[in-house]
Formats: sequence, C-alpha cells, structure tokens
Amino acid sequence: MDLHLARHPSPAAASMQERIRAVLEEEIVNGTRPPGSAIDEKALADRFGASRTPVREALLVLSTQGLVQIAPRAGIYVRKASTGELVATLEALTELEAALARLAARRASTVQCRELRRAQAQASTRARAEDRPGYQAANTVLHEAIYQSSGNPVLVAQVRAVRKTLAAYRQRGFDKPGRLRASDREHARIVKAICEGDDAVAAEAMRSHIQAGGEAMVALVLASEGVPVAEPASR
Repeated sequence: MDLHLARHPSPAAASMQERIRAVLEEEIVNGTRPPGSAIDEKALADRFGASRTPVREALLVLSTQGLVQIAPRAGIYVRKASTGELVATLEALTELEAALARLAARRASTVQCRELRRAQAQASTRARAEDRPGYQAANTVLHEAIYQSSGNPVLVAQVRAVRKTLAAYRQRGFDKPGRLRASDREHARIVKAICEGDDAVAAEAMRSHIQAGGEAMVALVLASEGVPVAEPASR
C-alpha cells in the first residue's frame, strides 16, 4: 500500500468523515443523543452508506472535542460529565462570558448596539410566548451578537468550545418554571449595560446570568438522577 495515500484520505473520504462528524455533533449538542447514550459504529456506517473508517475518524474528532467517550472493549458513548465537571465547566463559562460582556461594553459600536437591542427584543418576544425552542434560538443569536461586539476572536473561540460541551445540559435549564422570563430580564440588564458603556455592570450582569442558568441546569440534572438538591442560599 502507498503510505502517502494511506496517511491522506481522498477528498471523498474526508468529505464523508466531515459529514458524519457534523451530523453527530449536531445531534449531541441539541440533545437528540443525550449524555451517556451509546453510539453504534456499525449503525452509523449503515446510515451513511460508508465504511467504518470515516465513522471512526469522525468519532475520534468528536472525542478530542470532549463530546464522545471511546472506552476500549466497553463501547462508544456520548460523553457524560460528572457533577464536578459540570460545575467547573460552568465556572469557566461564567468567567469567559463576563469577560466578553466587559469588552463588548468598551467596544460595541452604535450599529452593534442596535443589533443587540434587536436580538434582545426578539428573545423577549419568545420568552413572553413561553416558546422555549424559539427562545433558545434567539438566546444563541443574542450571545453571538455580544461575542462579535467584544472584538476578541480568541476568547470567542474558547467560549464557543465550552458552550458546545455544555449544550445538551444547558437546554435543561429552561425546563425550570419561570426560567425563561428570568433569563429574558437578565438579558435586558446585560444589553443595557453594554450599550451604556458600563463595562463593570455588563460583566457582573453576565456573570449573574450564567450562574443563574447554570444553577437551574445542575439542579434539574441532579434531580433527574435522583440526587437530592438543596435550595440555593439567598444572595
């Protein structure tokens, strides 16, 4: 076998690998494949009409992203984080998002503030309608607008990677009664502070927003696993 060809798959093989990876990533992120669920390599190969090679390569990439766990002789699973990992990852997300909100308050242009207010208004409409899927989509648009306003692509890449590992869990946070409306009010404070150029208030408002959503998420995850959850202390 030509070793050069073996190391560099054909464009068709690479394209199939990327297609499988993209579909699996979307299914993991949107919760179609929940944390801890098994992944059948053969079923994937049959589904995509592919050999096992591009399937394995796609799974390896997802493993390096922290979305898939490959356990030799035990199976392949959507990675399920421990409670400690969830808390630590949320802590990292909180600080990253706060930093981006602070930078957005310092750098957002008039045009960007107009876009932020528009995105926040759309999210608010979804919250009032109790439209959870619509609110989740609008929430993503709003946070992306904040990221763009920050002007720091390095931090943006980091926060997107962290959000991806938490996506399947974070959706659970909106199951908590009243969380949609509370999140919307938090967004309003964040956008107001950014567009007024108050970087300290913007950072703290974002920090509180991510912490509140994270607490709701962790409580629901633990409750679903039968773990008693203490009421958070008032702040």
